[in-house]
Amino acid sequence: MKMKFKIFFLATFLVALGQFGCKDFVEGINEDPNNPADAPIGAVLTAAQATAIISHEGEVARLVSMWSRQFTGSDRQYSGFEVYTINSGDFDWDMFYLIVTNANIVIDKAAVTNDKLASGIAKVLKAQSMGTVASLWGDIPFSEANQFPKIEDPKFDSQASVYEGVQAILDDAIADLSGGPTSNDINDLFLGGDAAKWVAVANTLKARYYLHVGNYTAAAAAAANGVISADGDMNAPHTGGNYLLDMNIWASFGLVDRAGYMTANSAVLPTMLDNAAAGYRGNAKTDESARLGFLYTGGADSYDLNYEGMWAPTAPYPLVTAIETHLILAEANLRSDDLDEALTHLNHTRALLVAQFPAGKYEDYELADFDEGGIAGIAGKSRKEALLHEIIEEKYASLVGQIEVFNDLRRTDNLLQLPAASDGGIPERLLIPQVEIDANLNTPSPIPGLMEPTPINQ
Repeated sequence: MKMKFKIFFLATFLVALGQFGCKDFVEGINEDPNNPADAPIGAVLTAAQATAIISHEGEVARLVSMWSRQFTGSDRQYSGFEVYTINSGDFDWDMFYLIVTNANIVIDKAAVTNDKLASGIAKVLKAQSMGTVASLWGDIPFSEANQFPKIEDPKFDSQASVYEGVQAILDDAIADLSGGPTSNDINDLFLGGDAAKWVAVANTLKARYYLHVGNYTAAAAAAANGVISADGDMNAPHTGGNYLLDMNIWASFGLVDRAGYMTANSAVLPTMLDNAAAGYRGNAKTDESARLGFLYTGGADSYDLNYEGMWAPTAPYPLVTAIETHLILAEANLRSDDLDEALTHLNHTRALLVAQFPAGKYEDYELADFDEGGIAGIAGKSRKEALLHEIIEEKYASLVGQIEVFNDLRRTDNLLQLPAASDGGIPERLLIPQVEIDANLNTPSPIPGLMEPTPINQ
């Protein structure tokens, strides 16, 4: 990744201050904020965390959620994006790489002071960023990235090798965070400096990326040590809900910046949750009305995002959650033919949904429910196939608006058989940004197209 990181650091730090506007975040910033190597470790880690929120919650998440048929591009350029009228100039991965730049600075500073908590958090953020970029773009700059001007044209590492590198970074993070280290020099926006919770987040991320490459045994083993209860969820905070300060990014986009550009009027997910729609997924044990009302407003052909619910200005945005962990465990165990354990974790997920939507209904399933003729059975499908469908569909509904939904859609070869918004199928990747194509002589040739699967999905 070719980047003059000092300029980007200052720009993003100023965005971070606007995004999270809190006096505690800016104390010490007078130590030359345009030179991140000289800024306090707490300031640099705050910048890394703020950039992580912007990256994982922002434009990329909206785009791939539209392509996953959870929302609809309804106006201006979003109506074009909806049907894949898009080119390399519309993509940008600099913010993801900026997380890595800032994380590396934190790691170097932490090594001097033996601040294991700061180092461990930075490594988790770095791994999450690179795992996300690899999942969306395939082969990417990794081993030689963020070394400008020493390396002007970083090579593109294979997607598989990037995933291996990400796993190694997460292992290092877990080693740093084990033993309950503390720090007086940082302000942890996500988990309040709780090292044990960060270890769990790191393990869920390990499970996520093992799932991407089809290593189900390793995914289950990592997830068993992951985020198991909702009080350990890694959420992006938006406590005040103030525009240009700490507002939920989806609310900022949909209420202020680009009102009307994105709705859900022709999306698929709301029809799955609406008992008045033909595609309703509910049954005698499942009532989705509360979840529908939390996520969306309106009805058929007029669905929109609920900016007083999931997408409210003060609503937290989920990044790594217990629900994801249990659904990884459910899928990984099912793929290893342990249907009982798979069902246990699906039911754990449903218990979490009961807590989140007490007006809904999510009673425990039994394996017989997935037989043909059962309330969750599928005609012509075996018990195992129907249970897998339910697990993937539950993840589709539970991780709404998250990048991971798009990853699941592609790695399962669209197991849910979601209809594409346009001819040619659902996109398989994001396009390499035009600025990278123009600046990096090692950009692949030919450049992969939107419908070309990434290597691990081929």
